[in-house]
Amino acid sequence: MTVTYLRPITSEVRTPLAVSLPELAHYAGYLFDTRILGKRKPLVGGINITSYCNLTCKHCPYANPDFLPREHLPLAKVRAMWERFLANGVRILFMQGGEPVMWRDAEAGWDFDRLVDEAKRHFFKVACVTNAILPITNRCDLVWISVDGSPKYHEAVRGEGSYETMVRNIAESRNPNLHANVTLSKINVADIEDNVANIARQMPRLKAISFNFQIPYPGVEEYALSFEERAEAVDRIVALKKKGHRILNSAGALRLMLKPGWNRTHWLVQLGHPDGTLVDGCGVRLIAPEVCEKCGYGVMAEVQAIYQGKPSSILAGFKLFRVI
Repeated sequence: MTVTYLRPITSEVRTPLAVSLPELAHYAGYLFDTRILGKRKPLVGGINITSYCNLTCKHCPYANPDFLPREHLPLAKVRAMWERFLANGVRILFMQGGEPVMWRDAEAGWDFDRLVDEAKRHFFKVACVTNAILPITNRCDLVWISVDGSPKYHEAVRGEGSYETMVRNIAESRNPNLHANVTLSKINVADIEDNVANIARQMPRLKAISFNFQIPYPGVEEYALSFEERAEAVDRIVALKKKGHRILNSAGALRLMLKPGWNRTHWLVQLGHPDGTLVDGCGVRLIAPEVCEKCGYGVMAEVQAIYQGKPSSILAGFKLFRVI
């Protein structure tokens, strides 16, 4: 007998304002299963729903048309992955790309906003990562917007005109759950302090800032920071946190990313790919596993730190999901 976890498609959309008691019970059960019983199961699920993008960022492997074929994941495959996530116990969903807002299934007549609304009926929290070149009209519980520097640095990474468009779309969005997502590389690491100040001044609707380090994917390795350069950047970020800036990363999670091979809990995050495969951790493990030694994925570090019981990371998670 096949067990179906997805609800029938309806027009109902759930818009939670905070973590509910069923969610807290789920997370408590998850910690009991993994920490006490020693089970390995994912907490977070992510899907690369499209390999299309509307920018050609210097540090991104998707800018190379030979990296992956350009395609949108069909709705049927997306829903099949949701089903597998739910069966595995995942209740937090990330949708990314490419540029996820570009996603379409013409045959089904669905766009990204409708996909988000449907996802919110099945998962406790739904998040996406966008460059904000297109209007932000979706109702994700968390919208991570790539802000890679003050204007000069941002456009050095993402191209001329990208900064002004992003700022305008942030200001015009009605979604109340917008956050900045910064990827640090050799191109923009000098701009950390100015970027944080500029976000507060020009994009006050962004609730907080999350930092990542560029991962040295094949073809863009030259822009990745060394571990020594990461350590200097972490000291600067922690200093900004102490001054009261709205930086979401916990100090403990940031420092996890300062040693090779730090990511030892890949199974906490499960990632779905267009060919239907589910991979524990980042999908780059399929094509260049040595890159994982230099992982710079801030969310992965934060989830690992929470699993390890680091108080600052647990507090950051509570703030992100509006428990406190």
